[in-house]
This record gives sequence, C-alpha cells and structure tokens, in this order.
Amino acid sequence: MTTKSMAYDHSTYITRTGAALGEAGGAGTTGYAKFVAFTSMLAFNAVLTVTGTGTTTAHTVSIQKISGTSTTAIGTATLGTSAVGVTTSIALSTATGGLALAQGDILEVYTGSDAAGKVAVTYEVGVAPLASVTA
Repeated sequence: MTTKSMAYDHSTYITRTGAALGEAGGAGTTGYAKFVAFTSMLAFNAVLTVTGTGTTTAHTVSIQKISGTSTTAIGTATLGTSAVGVTTSIALSTATGGLALAQGDILEVYTGSDAAGKVAVTYEVGVAPLASVTA
C-alpha cells in the first residue's frame, strides 16, 4: 500500500478517536491494554472504568510509554476499593499538543499489587499533523 500526507488541517489530523483495548487487571507484572502507534500520533488521555473492585488501596493503574528500548512512566491513578462503574482518567501529557508517539511506540497499562482490581481502558489519540497515512 502507498502512504500520503495531507494538508495540516485535514480532518484526519484534527479528529481525536478512542481506542478501547480491553481490560487490565492482575498483580502488576504484566502489561495490559497495549496501544501501538501506526503512524506519528498524539495521545491525550487514558480513561479507566472499574470493572472489578479492588480489595486494598494497592489497586493502582500506571501508564507507560515504550519507545524502542526506552520506557517512560506517564502517570498513575489510585483506584483503591472504588466500585464497579467508577471512571477516572490519566492525562498523558500536560503539553497543549498531547504526548508525541512515533510509529511503533507503545502505550501500556500496569496494575498494582491488588490482583482483584480490574479496569477497562480507552486511550484518546489522534494522528499528528502531516503524518503519513495509508492512501
């Protein structure tokens, strides 16, 4: 397939979308809800909805960015014993333009030591202006 870039104000570049990637839960050693950037992208927010109540204050969710061999912690939410249905979010960047993701960069969730707590995860993302997309 071929790729193309379009005008910086094309709707592809100014529209944000949600990428719902399933559930994260278990005791903290496995990455869940992985999002891989398919082109240069911007990430703005991670929305977390409790789907399994935690049993301790150790029910936390952390977001990290993996770029090549580099891993960067982005943010953490403490959910504790929040009830099923409680929703919170983690801002992925304080910059106006969002968190820059290069093609192949990964966003993923790690949970704390509370194995009972679970969350559904959605990332708010958009294609970076002038990024190449499939034609």
